[in-house]
Formats: sequence, structure tokens, C-alpha cells
Amino acid sequence: MMRKVIAILLILALGMLVTSSVAAKELEVQKIVDSNKEIKVGDGVSVQLDFKNPFNSAIPVQLVDKNVFGNNGLDIQCLEFTLPGAAESGIAYEPIVPYKPGMYTLDAAMVTYTNPDTGKEETVNSNTLDIMVEENKSMPSVQAEGITTIYRCGGTNIQSTSYSSSSSTNSQFSSSSSSSSKSFNIQFGGSTVSGGQPQSGSQQGLQKRVDNNQLNQNMEQLKKEMESELQKQQELEEQIQQELAKDPAFQKYAEQLTNAGFNSSPPSFNPISQNHTEITVPYRNESAEKKIKADYVNGTIQNVTLESTPEQKKEEGTILWWLLLLIIIALVIIGWFIYTKYIKKEPLQEPIPVVSKQIVVDYVTEARRMVEEAERLFSNSQEKDAYEKVSQALRFYFAQKFGIKKELLNTELITILSGKEDTNTYSDVKACLDLCGMVEFAKYKANTDDFGKIVTMAKAVII
Repeated sequence: MMRKVIAILLILALGMLVTSSVAAKELEVQKIVDSNKEIKVGDGVSVQLDFKNPFNSAIPVQLVDKNVFGNNGLDIQCLEFTLPGAAESGIAYEPIVPYKPGMYTLDAAMVTYTNPDTGKEETVNSNTLDIMVEENKSMPSVQAEGITTIYRCGGTNIQSTSYSSSSSTNSQFSSSSSSSSKSFNIQFGGSTVSGGQPQSGSQQGLQKRVDNNQLNQNMEQLKKEMESELQKQQELEEQIQQELAKDPAFQKYAEQLTNAGFNSSPPSFNPISQNHTEITVPYRNESAEKKIKADYVNGTIQNVTLESTPEQKKEEGTILWWLLLLIIIALVIIGWFIYTKYIKKEPLQEPIPVVSKQIVVDYVTEARRMVEEAERLFSNSQEKDAYEKVSQALRFYFAQKFGIKKELLNTELITILSGKEDTNTYSDVKACLDLCGMVEFAKYKANTDDFGKIVTMAKAVII
């Protein structure tokens, strides 16, 4: 009996070791700014993503990344590309030119991919990044915006760029494109890529065109109004800082962080509405970062909270995991020693052979069940979940049909069908997946007619 207990403990320990090694093997991404100097209004700032690929093979990925600061930047809602198989690689966006000074926080980049070892879809996030933009006396800051939105996934190619200036005259310029006619550049190492295709140097400089071609229009007539608005904004921020410094909750958190060795950085202000501003005060030491957040609503400080960064929480969880694993291994070693030292060994018995049964999946029935579930979700006003379930049914059906033992991405399924199925099947499946993808990413509003069409096409394909 004791031998069985020891064997079970050993199996559990080995299983946890294998699980921890597999869990630790994942794609890593870090967001950095390629700038060793002080950033001022009008400077070009290159945002980069550095990847660590432990799988030694190229990986198709989907990227969601928003980099907007100083009223300018890129909002990548979905971008598909293949990450090289090298252990370390990186991409760099076109330089972003900030128009307004201040402290800004760039959102974490989100990368979705299929783990080559497990065949499961995984999502990893980069770090957030704080950027301080200083005032440039030779180039007055303005309340202007120039933001490019990108969506290039599942064969859908949508890009729009808006340029606006928030003043009483409310001047605004915008452009959009459903193809690659408007340039959007990223660099893999030394080569520049626009939507997955090499691009010459003459096509680069998207943000410079924003600055030089668009904002110069109407600048003279708006300049005085913009400077006045900027002055009012600066006065409001100074007033908010004074009110925040008087708040007891803020004083408590600030004293707590200062005593723990944290140093404060300049605060950032995020206007939510005319009477509501969100305030973030970063605090850092050599190994961690924390933030005091508050709301300034109708002239009063509210909702003062202390937050830790996601990276710190992840690191703490990893340390606890390894401590638990070491304790289990120590217990297994002690138990094994006691058993071999003091307990008489039992006679060996011939193992009883176990005949494994292969599980056969009726993938046609299962896929049709998913489509029926999608219809139920749509009738319950869960449109986004319904479109996602239709997409899942098609990917599950063809993965089982072709003997692929992993969950497929939309792009992988389209590539496989292009060489195996007839033209009508390929066109129907691609149309279904494209529409499902647009609804899932909130680029298209669901409606009964379109949903009925994709359900009909899906049922016709799943036979």
C-alpha cells in the first residue's frame, strides 16, 4: 500500500514539473521606446515590440496594440503577421510625433497565437510604458489629434486616419481605406513592411505627413485659440494637483510608498468628460511600480486607490508556484527515504495490461450542434457570441475532417481550404469567417439577414 502512495506522489511531482516547464514556455513580448534623449513636442518617437520566441519556429500571430500619446498615434485593433523563428526578433512602428506635452501611459500590446507545443490558442501581453513629453518652445503645442486606426485580420483590410483640432471652429480632416493604398509601416529588423509587403523608403513617414500636410492647414487662425485652451488646461491640472495633495487618502498612500522606497513621477491627466478627469501618479523603485489613481469630479477628489502593475503580480504568482513545487518535491523525497529505510518491501506483482479504447468523435454532429447553439444565442440577443460560435463550428469541422489535432485560426483554415476544397466551398467558408471576424472585433453590426446567410452556408458545408 505504501509503495502505491509513494508512486502516486512521484507521478504528481513529475506531472507538476512537466506542467510548469510547458507553462513557462511561452511567447514573450516587451514594449520599448527607441529614444535615449529627452522627448519634446514635435520629436519623432519610435515605439518597438521585442519578441522572445522559445519554439524555434515561425508563428502566425494576431496583434492588438494602441500607442496614442500627445494627441497622436496608432490604434491597431487587429494585425496578422508571421513572427520569425529566431529566438529574438522585433518590430518597429513608424515614428509618432506628439503634439502636446505631458505624462502618458501606452497600453500593453496583446498578442494571440497558437502554441506549437500544445496546439492551444494563447494570449500574452507586453508591459505598459510611460512616456514623458516635454514642452518645445520652438514648436508650440496644440490641442490637435492625428490617430490612425488599423484592422488587417482574416483577409479584411481596413484603415482610417483622422486629423482634428479641438477648438471653437472644430476643424477636422479624415481619410480611410479598405486596401493598402494608405501606407502603414512596421519594420522587422532592418526591412520595412507595409501590410506584410516590402515598402520603399519614399513611402515612409506617415506621422510626418500628418504633421506637415494636415496640421499646417488653418494653423494661423486656430493658434491663439489653441494656446488659450492649453493655458486653461495647464491651470486646471495645477488646480487638480493642489486639491489632490490635500486629500487624506492620497497623503496616506503617498507616505506609505515613500517610506517603502518608491519615488514619484509627474502625474498624468485623462479627461473623461467636461467635469470628470482621471488622475494617475506613478511611483517606482528599482524592482517594482505602483500607481495612485483618483477621479476629479465637479471640483472634488474622489475614488483614490493604490494599484500595482500586472508584471509585479505575475512575478509574485510565479514565486509562489515555485515555492509550492519545491515543498512537494521535498515531501516526496522524505517519504521515499522513510519507505526504503523502515518499511518492508512488498513482493512484486505482474502488472495487469490495460487495453486503451480509442475515442471516436462524431465531428459532423458536434459541428451542427455548435451551429444550432449559435442560432439560440442569436435569438437571445447574444449576437457577438453567436457569430463566434459559427466560426468555431467551421474551424472544428475542418480540423477534424483533415485530421488536424489542434484548434485552427481563421487564416490557417483559409490557407488549408485553398488547396483542398472546391471553389464554392472555399468562397462560402471565407465569407462566413470574414463576417464573423468583423462582428467579433466590433467592426460590423450584426443583423438577422446576414446571420441567416452564414448559418445557411455553414449547414451546407458541414455534411
